[in-house]
Amino acid sequence: MMSNFEHNQGLSPTDSSNMDNQFERFELLSAYMDGELTAQERKQVQQWLDSDPEFHHLYKQLLRVQRETTTISVPESSVSVDNLSQGVFDTIDRQDRRKRGLIASGIGIAAVIVGSIAHISLQDGLLPRYARTHGESEALTIALNRPAVEIPPTLR
Repeated sequence: MMSNFEHNQGLSPTDSSNMDNQFERFELLSAYMDGELTAQERKQVQQWLDSDPEFHHLYKQLLRVQRETTTISVPESSVSVDNLSQGVFDTIDRQDRRKRGLIASGIGIAAVIVGSIAHISLQDGLLPRYARTHGESEALTIALNRPAVEIPPTLR
């Protein structure tokens, strides 16, 4: 069922170009009420107000809404701005301290695990032991005048 406004404008609900036209008229009416139109657009809206009772009725409804929304009082906040901002910063500080504590705990646990593994490995001989002697002690001799590995003549 079509409203009188749609019927007077020849609009059908399925006609998207007419719906766009209706939307544009509403936008112009809203801008008219806010004083945002050019002289030509203002003249067009005034002509619609004079000739179209449904459009005029919509205008009166929007005026009432505009008037009532300006008289609505904003409730007072029970928390001052300073108290609210201090609370926000306190919460952020608590979260930062908690994160730092978790990081420090994680590093400590990792150090204990690595130390335990290293201790066990060294005791059981799982890691190679360098420069370890078995029984006899052999002297380490280094030939300074003769290399241990033959150096090719191209590199000399």
